[in-house]
Amino acid sequence: MAKIGEILIQKGLITQEQLETALVESKKKGEVIGKTVIRLKMVTEEQLLKVLGEQLGVPFYSTLKEIQIPQDVIDAVPVKFVWHYKIIPIKKEDKIITIAVSDPLAIWSMEDLKLHLGYDIDRVLATQEEILDAIRRYYGFGADTVEKILAQNLGEKEEKQAREEIAEVEQTEKSAEDASVIELVNQVLSEAIARRATDIHIEPYRNKVRIRYRIDGVLYDMNVSEQIKYLHRSIIARIKIISNLNVVEKRLPQDGRAIVKIQGKQVDLRISIIPSVYGEGIVIRVLPVQYIFDLKELGFAGDDLAQIEELMDRPHGIIFLTGPTGSGKTTTLYACLNRLNNDEVKIITIEDPVEYELSGIMQIQVKPEIDFTFARALRSILRHDPDIMMIGEVRDLETAELAIRTSLTGHLIFSTLHTNDAASGAARLIDIGIEPYLIASSVNAFIAQRLVRVICPDCKEERKDNHNLPPPFNTMKTYFGRGCDACNGIGYRSRKALHEILPVVPEIQDLILEKSSTTKVKEKARELGYRTLRESGIECVREGQTTPEELMQVVDLKE
Repeated sequence: MAKIGEILIQKGLITQEQLETALVESKKKGEVIGKTVIRLKMVTEEQLLKVLGEQLGVPFYSTLKEIQIPQDVIDAVPVKFVWHYKIIPIKKEDKIITIAVSDPLAIWSMEDLKLHLGYDIDRVLATQEEILDAIRRYYGFGADTVEKILAQNLGEKEEKQAREEIAEVEQTEKSAEDASVIELVNQVLSEAIARRATDIHIEPYRNKVRIRYRIDGVLYDMNVSEQIKYLHRSIIARIKIISNLNVVEKRLPQDGRAIVKIQGKQVDLRISIIPSVYGEGIVIRVLPVQYIFDLKELGFAGDDLAQIEELMDRPHGIIFLTGPTGSGKTTTLYACLNRLNNDEVKIITIEDPVEYELSGIMQIQVKPEIDFTFARALRSILRHDPDIMMIGEVRDLETAELAIRTSLTGHLIFSTLHTNDAASGAARLIDIGIEPYLIASSVNAFIAQRLVRVICPDCKEERKDNHNLPPPFNTMKTYFGRGCDACNGIGYRSRKALHEILPVVPEIQDLILEKSSTTKVKEKARELGYRTLRESGIECVREGQTTPEELMQVVDLKE
């Protein structure tokens, strides 16, 4: 049989000079020539496995994603063998199991499997990346770590104790510091970063623990080992330790924060823990420590960008961002402050909580439990002579009244309101108790915002069945995301903001003074040519940035 190096030369994949270099390096490192040529990037793993497959008569699978592996096949091979040997079972027939491997020369591992499983082993080849991805898909990420912890740290008595969910505080704290539990928590965090998740939800139920990631605003169940339920308390304890929370307290909600380094990046973790019937539930908000806020990247473009910049250039007044929780209002306000931030102005924010750190801006977090409220903070910071202020949210009459009167004394203020659209902003303030004349004279604009998911550019395709869509999408060219590795099969990657900007011009001021209905304000805004959220969303679909289905979930198209 020809040597692998000679075959690679025959196939034109490497030169004689490269082979000689690889042989010297292989001898120096004490590794097989195949690993050396891959490490030196002379060939890819896929190219090498194809050649080895031809040489050994073993089939090569370029992808495992298209194969549906039956559950009984997965159950036949314990997770400890799968992770130890980096293999994945493909199929089972009679007494033969077909295993995908990335190292066809590791014959001893196949003999070990045959001995322990009681099956004859048939091999196919696949890249290690494909195999690891399949392991996470079918066995759940972190399954090997869970198995290792239970095997190493739980004897028969301890395992019974864990299954009955009876654990003393001291045991929980000790297990939380165990290297394997630390590794498991790190895997949960790393997977979240890799998938671009903004939130991690760990939820205990009667017979299981569920882990979900929020990606681009949508929650996705993560496939985790069922055995993770026995480690729920240790996981919670570990997270409490890194966020300086009380490990002993399990009856009351707790909130904490931690800055950790994951995959070479510093991330800010905001931790919220609540007690539930079956244990403590936890939500971890994942925020980058350093974040570049840019209005263009958030979705402002063309006329909208020019309009918001004109509003920000005014010396005083209030700009209100409106929309439901999670619509990106605070992020947009940060982008506005980032644009205005320079050495000549003093900017102070009052937030609950402070979501991102902004260099050069004083940020204050309110603490209602000690009566440090938005209104109280606002009174105090006026003595610090700010030019621009951001008030995280106007919730009550006192805060609203102080903000408006402050804007009338020459300050530019940014804040948020919880309303469905821009036209409802004035009605909301009147409902709180603000006099219409104060609104008309102080508010520069109401800006409504929603977030829509953007179609993944790597798997974007034109839709062929537009006639099945409701108007106006059935008469326009639309696109969708097929799903690929870049977007984790979702079809969307990242989000962008839709905006509805309503400047408080004289015509709108008159309607506010008359306490006109929201409907009349909307009609006047349309007469004046202001674009609604609906129109902004339809334009986004027309430009191929998002799908009709995504837009219909976010915006009422009947308006």
